[in-house]
Amino acid sequence: MSKSNGTKRPPNDRLAALQETSLEEGRSERVRILMATHRAEACLTAPAPGREWDWKDGVYQALSLLRASLGEARQRGESAGGLIAELKVPGGKYYHRVDRLQQEFDEMIRRCEATIEHLRSEGAGESIDHADIRQRVTWLLTSLKHHQAREADLVYEAHGLDLSIGD
Repeated sequence: MSKSNGTKRPPNDRLAALQETSLEEGRSERVRILMATHRAEACLTAPAPGREWDWKDGVYQALSLLRASLGEARQRGESAGGLIAELKVPGGKYYHRVDRLQQEFDEMIRRCEATIEHLRSEGAGESIDHADIRQRVTWLLTSLKHHQAREADLVYEAHGLDLSIGD
C-alpha cells in the first residue's frame, strides 16, 4: 500500500516510484562526490610553496573525503535496485558497458587510495612535489567527470532518466 488513501499502486506506478527513489539517491550521491571534488580542487589550487605541509594536509583530507564518497557510491552501485546495477544483466544490451564503468570506477578508487597513501608516506624531512600531486589529483578528478558523464548517458539511454544535479 503506497498511496495515502490505502489503495495499492499499479505495478507501473510502483516501478516509477522505485526509479524516482533510486534517481534521487543517485543525485544525492553525485552531490556528495561533487562537493568532495570541489574541496579537492580548492585545496589543489591553494599556494603550496612555504607551506607545503599545510597544503599536503588539506589535499590529504580532501582526498580522504572523496575516497569515502566514492566508497559509498560503489556500495550503492552494487546494491540491488540501483539504476546502473539493474542494467547489468548477463547477455543484456548494457552488460558490457556497465561492466566497463564498474571496472573504471574501481580503478579510480585505487588511484585515489594510492595518492592518499603517497601523501601519508611522505616524511617530515622530505620535500613535497606539489606539482606531481596536483597532476595526479587533477587526472583523477578529470577521469571522474568523464566517468560520471558516461554513466549519466547510459542511465538516460536505458531508463530515460536524467542524473544531472542542476546548478
